[in-house]
Order: sequence, then structure tokens, then C-alpha cells
Amino acid sequence: MSHDDLTEQAFWSLASEFIERANSACEAQDPALVNAALLEAAARFTAFSVAAASLDRKAFIEDLDDSLAFWSSRYRQRLEEHLQDYREHYKNHIGTPADDSASSEPDSITR
Repeated sequence: MSHDDLTEQAFWSLASEFIERANSACEAQDPALVNAALLEAAARFTAFSVAAASLDRKAFIEDLDDSLAFWSSRYRQRLEEHLQDYREHYKNHIGTPADDSASSEPDSITR
């Protein structure tokens, strides 16, 4: 297995662990609260990872705008992709009937 394959495998494993933890938290908490906490944690950790990857404080400060633009864009891209996925597979992901009036396309996903 190549380094890239191992890195990708580690990426998906970590993502799955975070999602599983969030899903578990939703058993006792409102999903909106879990989402807000997860977003806060992601933002805080992103700030840490950007700072830790910087050569020094000066380089960190110089790269702030670019880092913010990059990570904001990346988050928006991933969110758009996942929202589209839920739009197309609502019944499968949520387990309740979709409001088909929101789309002219029939939902072909069945349980």
C-alpha cells in the first residue's frame, strides 16, 4: 500500500470516527448543539494546525488571510457536496419520506 493510500485510509477513518462520535452525542443532545460544538472544535483545531504549520508567528500572521480563504472555501465546497447528496438521497440518509415538492426529479432511493 502506498503512502498516499495509507494517508487516504487514515483520513476516512478519522472522519468516520468524528461522525460516529457526533452521532453518539445526538442520542443525548440536540443535533444543532452537536453541530455547533463540532464546528467550534473544527475551527479551533484548524487555527491550531495553521499556526503549527507556520515557520514562526510572523509567517503565521502573513498567511492568515490566505489560510482563512482556503479553509472557508474548502468547508463551503464540502458542505455543498454533502447537502447535494442529502438532497438526492434524503430518504436513505434520514429515513423519512422526502418532500418531493421541493424537486421536480423523483427520488429513486428506496429503503
